[in-house]
Amino acid sequence: MMLKPLLIAWLFTVSTGYISAMYFMADMLQTSKSNAQQEHRARLDPTADETGRTGVDARALDGIDHSEQISVETGIYVDRIPRLSMPDTNWTVDFYLWFRWSDREISPGQNFHVIDGEILKKELKTRYDDSVTRYELYRVTARISKFFNVARFPRDDHLLALRIEDAQNQIGKMIFVPDVSGSAVSSRVKIPGYEIYDSTIVQKPHSYKTRRGDPRLAEGYQATYSQLVYGIAIKEPGWALYIKMFLGTFASVAICLLSFLIGPAHTGPRFSVSIGAFFAAIASTYVVSRLIPKTGTVGLTDFVTGASLVTIFLAVLTSTMTLKIGEVTGEAQLQRRFDIAALLVFLIGYISLNIVIAQAASI
Repeated sequence: MMLKPLLIAWLFTVSTGYISAMYFMADMLQTSKSNAQQEHRARLDPTADETGRTGVDARALDGIDHSEQISVETGIYVDRIPRLSMPDTNWTVDFYLWFRWSDREISPGQNFHVIDGEILKKELKTRYDDSVTRYELYRVTARISKFFNVARFPRDDHLLALRIEDAQNQIGKMIFVPDVSGSAVSSRVKIPGYEIYDSTIVQKPHSYKTRRGDPRLAEGYQATYSQLVYGIAIKEPGWALYIKMFLGTFASVAICLLSFLIGPAHTGPRFSVSIGAFFAAIASTYVVSRLIPKTGTVGLTDFVTGASLVTIFLAVLTSTMTLKIGEVTGEAQLQRRFDIAALLVFLIGYISLNIVIAQAASI
């Protein structure tokens, strides 16, 4: 009978589909992870150009007279991160910022600004000035815009970059010198859903690709400033959020697969369980989508929810094939064996796929 080879071919096709999807999804997630890590390293590398940002004008650096350049030792102590919102694409930070320098021509405390953000509050806490050293300590609250790459959410990691520039003096006149030993993140800082696993402070030049309409400047002129960058690396601390997000989806698939244990004679219960699981998975997908910003990126959440919906659909299709076996052959034993084989294929394939792609997304 040609029916048995067809059934075997169907199960083989489903198995192959899971394996192909597994490799495709894992490769995309690993590529996304690698690109994100390269971007993070470039952000904190004083010599590297960042993707999507204006490259540093080498002419501005070559023409610097270092004997005339004023060094300002600068440090940052992060006291609070009261808010981080992926849907709103921003985060808020409360930090101490200090400057220590000697030249009286500049006032870094008055001229600094936060790149990609706005200062909500700025308070001078301490000022010290003698014949040798000038020192100022500020407490600053700032809201910073950030595009969060959510391709690997909720197994993602991010770099929160706090970037300070002087608005008046270019790098030829003033350069920040990071106070590495004094800069830190308070142990009290907590970010719901994430843990801080590293922080680094560096100085790197930053050029702007415009002369801002100033007729005194030559065409192609790029203003270059010293930029202090404090990078705070965060990541998902464990699997709790992942499980909470997809528990409903996983439960829906499990309930659907249980339909293979319902005898083909009970057509109503068998299909009602699967259809109910399908709509439950759709509802769970809607809840998950509200946790991340709307982007054109396809990522881990799309892979999990998409694979779940496809699994339920294919399970219903396979159940329909089981009923046709009974109509064509009347062999209840063949129906039973096909159901058990299908249950194992779907169960192993679905579990394996989710384990592999979750691991591929994790750091």
